Amino acid sequence: MTKICACLMIAALLFCCLFAACTPKNDVNEALKDTLKIEILKIGKADCSIITDGTTSIVVDCGEEDDGAEISAAMDALGISSIDYLIITHYDKDHIGGAPTLLKKYKVSKLLEPDYTPVDTTAYAYMSYRNALTEAEANGKCGNTEAVSDSVDLTVSDIKLNIAGTFGKDYAKNQDNNDSLVVSLEHLGNSFLFAGDIEKQRIADMLSQGRVQPCDFLKVPHHGSTTSSSLGFLEAVSPEYAIISVGKGNSYGHPDYDTIQKLKQVNAEIYRTDELGTINIVFSADDIKITY
Repeated sequence: MTKICACLMIAALLFCCLFAACTPKNDVNEALKDTLKIEILKIGKADCSIITDGTTSIVVDCGEEDDGAEISAAMDALGISSIDYLIITHYDKDHIGGAPTLLKKYKVSKLLEPDYTPVDTTAYAYMSYRNALTEAEANGKCGNTEAVSDSVDLTVSDIKLNIAGTFGKDYAKNQDNNDSLVVSLEHLGNSFLFAGDIEKQRIADMLSQGRVQPCDFLKVPHHGSTTSSSLGFLEAVSPEYAIISVGKGNSYGHPDYDTIQKLKQVNAEIYRTDELGTINIVFSADDIKITY
């Protein structure tokens, strides 16, 4: 009886070891241990930022439809096999176009989107996004979706996020831009503000409500357009570094000359994807590295 028990125990141990060896593990990028990496992708005039500390992954906006494969390749290069938080700032096609690709390929733990109905609900990009999200939810690939009207605070490992909506304000003018979610991120004393495509009406409200705080990095709103950054806003944010995601030779004239001058006036170092390509930022407790 004793021999039988011993044999069973050995067999069970061997099975456990074999199972552990064969079970896939979540990808962990050890090179990013104790740091946070933010990639601002060069994808024309569109927007996508990938954020990871080696274990947690956050994606803010998804570019245009044709950008999905490039975004996916960048995530794969970072060892990202699933998305913890997918944040859609607003429903313009250059921010949601690549979302269907990501929703089909990756499991998303939580998706956060703005709480408004776009001006054109029949737009191809918006309908594709809605259909892909409905399918992902039905297939269990998107765990939870939240429409943010007011404010949501999230903390995971050393990353702190605040995602702010419009607090019920209805922006009839430039609705799709002014209803953008605004994302504040902190990591080990470093701070980053992703401001979507907000314009002067939303900016004025944020300032009057005391919702603008200083930060180290500013993802300049609306690709640096003329209405995206008042001097008062930039003085309140007081960024050391300003990142502009913008397409080279775009027909909109982004970034606007006056916006660049205002950024220089507040002594921000300016980094542009049309001039530098994808911009890589790595935070640690005592250092910041920017490469491109």
